[in-house]
Amino acid sequence: MNKKKDKRDDFLDLVPRGTRRLLDVGCGSGGLSMRLKEKGIEAVGVEKNENLCSLAKEKLDTVISGDVENLKLDYPEGYFDCIMYADILEHLTEPLNILEKHKIYLQKDGCVIASIPNVRYYKIILRLILSGAWDYNDAGMLDRTHVRFFGLINIIELFEKAGYEIVEIRRNVIAARGFRVLNFIFFNNLKDFLTYQYYIKAKKSDNLLKTCTDARKIYKF
Repeated sequence: MNKKKDKRDDFLDLVPRGTRRLLDVGCGSGGLSMRLKEKGIEAVGVEKNENLCSLAKEKLDTVISGDVENLKLDYPEGYFDCIMYADILEHLTEPLNILEKHKIYLQKDGCVIASIPNVRYYKIILRLILSGAWDYNDAGMLDRTHVRFFGLINIIELFEKAGYEIVEIRRNVIAARGFRVLNFIFFNNLKDFLTYQYYIKAKKSDNLLKTCTDARKIYKF
């Protein structure tokens, strides 16, 4: 009997076949990249929480303790085939700087994958409309440690500015049945509101033109 795929399987499927070395930025306890290590991939993690770091060291090949925004990684150019940012970019003060800085560690044909919460998610919008509240919690979309919030346009711009080309976007859709039916009625035009997270796969780009960023007017309220 086949084991049912979960949403994390869909994310990990973005890791290219033939990947030999993976950097997991913000690896937590190491559970996610351990699944890749079990497939023979060298898994290197970075984690600033000491307790989580200790747990990850039991699972991964190497775990670097510290704040990734203040770390210089001791690896040669092009060492990693894939760099993974699983629910971490929204926790960083300057995610653009990290994406730019880490490009040097990515081999020429390598890729980065990222899972990023969608601030346009319908439950966030409904909460604002119905209660007028933007309440932080210990986990989830409004995790109190989130310092950045992204819609799909912001995600695309972030990677373009950092010098990457997005080659695949997947959606982690989490919605009540009624909203799924409504989305069907509206020919899937509500999909961005029902997307809890975006899964991104990107490669280093030779095109330095930031067409998306230059074309969009940013409104100030």
